[in-house]
Amino acid sequence: MSLELSSLEKTLAVPLSHRAASKAHPDLLNDVKAIELVNHLDYDFSIFEQRFTAEDSLRSAARARQFDDKLRAYISTHPDATIADLGVGLDTAFYRVDNRSIESYDLDLLSVIALRKQLLPETDR
Repeated sequence: MSLELSSLEKTLAVPLSHRAASKAHPDLLNDVKAIELVNHLDYDFSIFEQRFTAEDSLRSAARARQFDDKLRAYISTHPDATIADLGVGLDTAFYRVDNRSIESYDLDLLSVIALRKQLLPETDR
């Protein structure tokens, strides 16, 4: 699938690319969905290799891991939690922390949500 984005929407490709690059460090962040998306999309993610270092990708993956750890800790004490992800882009945290009970609401630009629905179909939660 071809990924055509406006200037503003292109910002969603950077963290997606960083999370997918973490495949070299699965103990840090194992973002299978991000890897699937990057492999599936017809988009030149190599442009980020010119702008960002491997350390940038590791920092981004570490940041995602910290958010995941905080979410998991919260979910462990609130298993039926509702989570709202503002400016969700193509974030895949839901797939990494899902306990099969949480509900998640994704908020972003209408065009981004339309793209997200094509790539990451909504669940009943």
